Amino acid sequence: MLELNYTTPPVAIVGYSGTGKSTAIESLPADRTIVLNPENKMMPFRSHNKFTVIDVKEWNVFLDVLNQLESEEGVKNFDYVVVDSFTSLTEMIERYANFAFSGFNQWKEYNAMITEVIIRIKRLPQQVFFIGIPEQKDVEFGDVKLFLKVKGKELKYQVEKEFSVVLFTDPVYDDMSGEMIDVLMSYKPNKKNTAKSPNGMFTTKPHNNMLEIANAIKEYYKED
Repeated sequence: MLELNYTTPPVAIVGYSGTGKSTAIESLPADRTIVLNPENKMMPFRSHNKFTVIDVKEWNVFLDVLNQLESEEGVKNFDYVVVDSFTSLTEMIERYANFAFSGFNQWKEYNAMITEVIIRIKRLPQQVFFIGIPEQKDVEFGDVKLFLKVKGKELKYQVEKEFSVVLFTDPVYDDMSGEMIDVLMSYKPNKKNTAKSPNGMFTTKPHNNMLEIANAIKEYYKED
C-alpha cells in the first residue's frame, strides 16, 4: 500500500463556470497528463485531443483508474492527474450510493467513499488537481463565503481541511469592455473564500496555469 505523499499534495482549484479552471489544464504536458472526466465534457482548449481523457461516470471505473495510477505502469506513464470536476465526481458517487444502498446507509457509504477518494489521491505519487465549483455559506453580518461544493452534511464546508493547497480563480476584467482578460489564483484565505496554501509556497498570485502551480509545489518541497 502506498504511503501518503507529502511532497505532491493534491490541489483544489475552485471557481465559477467560465473563470479559467479547465483552461489551466492546457499548460500541463499532454503526454504526461491523465484527465478523469465524470462529466463527459469537452475541455475548452484546442489541444484537448492530445491528452489522455478517461470518462469515469461509474464508481467502479474510477476505482479501476486509481488502481492503474498506483501501479508501476501508471507511475511510469503519468506525472499529472486532473479530476474535472470534483463536484461532478461527488454527484456520481451519490448516484452510486443511492442505487447500491438504502436508508441511512446511503449517506454513510457516500461519506465513506468520498473519504476513500481523498485518502487514495493523497497517496498517489503524481501531482493531482481537483477542479470544482463553489457554493456560498452565509457568515456573520450578512456576508457570504465560498467553499468547494460537495453534497452531504458531514462534508459540506469541511472538504477544504483535506487539502493543504486550495486556490480560487480570481478573474481580471478589462475596465472598458468588461471582458475577462486574465485569470489569477487566490492562495490566501479572506472574508470571501477558503483559499489556502503553505506559508511561502506562493509570493504572488499565480496564473491559472497548472504547470506553474505544480512547479511551485515541487520547488517548495525540494530538498536543500
